[in-house]
Amino acid sequence: MAETRKRRMTVSVANEAGHVNNDMTVNLISPASPADSTAAETHSPSNAHSTGAETPPLSSAPITPLSATTAVANPAQLPEESALIRLGRDPIAWALLLGIICFSGPGLAFVNNCGSMVRAMSHSTTLTEEQIGQYKDKIVATQSFFSFFSRLVVGYLSDLWRTKLRLPRSGLLVIAGLLMIHAQNTAARVSRLEDMYPLAVLIGTSMGSAFTLAPTITAETWGAENFGLCWGIITLGPAIGGHICNLIFGSSWDQGLYNIISRLGKDAPQDRMQCTNECFIPAFRTTAKIAYFSVFFFTVVLCLPRVTAFWKRQRQE
Repeated sequence: MAETRKRRMTVSVANEAGHVNNDMTVNLISPASPADSTAAETHSPSNAHSTGAETPPLSSAPITPLSATTAVANPAQLPEESALIRLGRDPIAWALLLGIICFSGPGLAFVNNCGSMVRAMSHSTTLTEEQIGQYKDKIVATQSFFSFFSRLVVGYLSDLWRTKLRLPRSGLLVIAGLLMIHAQNTAARVSRLEDMYPLAVLIGTSMGSAFTLAPTITAETWGAENFGLCWGIITLGPAIGGHICNLIFGSSWDQGLYNIISRLGKDAPQDRMQCTNECFIPAFRTTAKIAYFSVFFFTVVLCLPRVTAFWKRQRQE
């Protein structure tokens, strides 16, 4: 009899334990209402008998994943800095832009005003108006041809310069700037119509070389995917430099004409009140000084990346 009672008590305790474990499993898996929690406490006699006090119900709040409560910054998802901002912060971009301004301005001063220069030096000749017009056309054609031809030659040479000799293309850009300085100093010494041909060759060669190298340097420095934006900004240089140097040429022309009229007097014949090389030589002396700045900025484009890389290596060591 006692053995049978002991067996019944063991089965009852096992059933109660299983009931409690089932209740705990339900509370952990799915949130229970307060009524369900109360019912669970009522039907758990083991808690009441074993501890003598009611066991508080488990929390009914749903379990929230860690990823929903904790924001983890993923570097791959951060917005990338735009190419325009990176270009504006890069000193090489500013050096290249300023170099193009100081380079293209003097060159465009000749391209835009070579017709006025031819007419100014034709007063001491016996050329007719038709011959003067043909002469101007030949000067423009010479400059255009050498600009075209130098683009082909310098483009090929720059590839050899970069791939075979392992030298930066910006070194050739410095040479183009030196050629522009020589061209401007030649323009400041023009005294005959025949001097216009070598001047047109120098201007055409230097302009064609620079505008072959600068786009390639832009693509290599800031990537082909950003070429349209970066080169579009760099090409503001010719517009800015051309306006500045044309204003210098116009001011020099007006001042030269005023000096001639003042020297001859207002009663002098009209055919003598014409500009000569006196009207544009001061302009090219000024633009030659501007061209020196282009060589300086192109040298910065050449040296700054290498100086920066050397400085970073020294800091790492």
